[in-house]
Amino acid sequence: MNIAIITLPLHTNYGGLLQAYALKYKLEQQGYRADVIDLKDKMPAPKGLKAPFIYIRRMASAIFKGTEVFREKRYARELPVVAANTSRFVDEYISPRLIDGYKDIKEGEYDAFVVGSDQVWRPLYFRNIEDAFLRFAEGWDVRRIAYAASFGTDRLEYEYTQLEACGKLLEQFDAVSVREDSAVQMCEEWLDYEGAVHVADPVMLLDASELAELVKRAGESEGHPAAGRILTYILDPSKEKSAAVDFISRVSSAQVYDASVNPYTRELPLNERVVPSVEKWIAGFAEADFVVTDSFHGCVLSILLHKKFLAVGNSRRGMARLSSLLNMFGLEGRLVHGIDPEDDGEYFLSDIDWEAVEEKLKAFREHSEKFLVDALSKR
Repeated sequence: MNIAIITLPLHTNYGGLLQAYALKYKLEQQGYRADVIDLKDKMPAPKGLKAPFIYIRRMASAIFKGTEVFREKRYARELPVVAANTSRFVDEYISPRLIDGYKDIKEGEYDAFVVGSDQVWRPLYFRNIEDAFLRFAEGWDVRRIAYAASFGTDRLEYEYTQLEACGKLLEQFDAVSVREDSAVQMCEEWLDYEGAVHVADPVMLLDASELAELVKRAGESEGHPAAGRILTYILDPSKEKSAAVDFISRVSSAQVYDASVNPYTRELPLNERVVPSVEKWIAGFAEADFVVTDSFHGCVLSILLHKKFLAVGNSRRGMARLSSLLNMFGLEGRLVHGIDPEDDGEYFLSDIDWEAVEEKLKAFREHSEKFLVDALSKR
């Protein structure tokens, strides 16, 4: 069976790359042939009749807020440089099929489409959201499966016309699963779809030994600068998150290693914005003594690699993702929005019952893998 994976475009985002790899890897383990579909132009410039108005609005905003008018051109120019290391991982392990648009996929090329994972059902992140519900394949005789698809947030970001169109497209799916427990109800309330199943993010289908093998093959298994330190992986810096890092450093008397990257900031020279490899990112989590993160996949790696961690709420990227993940393992107390200055840090520095976590993870993996096997084998 030939399968096409529809996910978010492959940027330099570690979590996005690792989940695409994990889903492809697990499908191929089951004997399928799987292509991850990726767009050649990851940040297209505005086109059509709306383009002049968009640029005019950006120009006006640039005067007062410093908004970048032609950011798409800069992105295209800088991407080959900042993504030099992550592109190797993509080429070696994902080997995506590059297309100009979903219209390039022709009927008969694939037997099944698997939509997921990550925030593939978030209009803010997926260009032309209807294609994330397989609008381009409407009427084709193929299996349609959503695996761990995420809305990213529990706030409605769809326009009414999008809800109506996506709901009708979702009716054609053979099996639907979502990454957050709250998304089961969102499918019912927003898209009028009953029967969605809560499953694990693809990265959670990997075990620690499979992650270690990736690190070993890349030669990143020894001498990582995060060894014995607090690793911080912050996607959206803020005063509250800096305070949380300072707090953990103070109560643990440990130094900090920052694994955060912002490759498209204009504040640093280009050569200082090259993103380290995916394997080095994983190795940092493996070697660190403690993790502070606002990232969903940062929390996932902390759990898989048995690292004590503190998750700082990231409302911009969606709180539902973190809440759902941590509640599942009884770790909701490690999710904070800020630090109480009177807190002595005893809870966060305390050991986690990893045996209990592993027991829940094993059951959740088996449930998730069964969903995927059944969804692809049943007609």
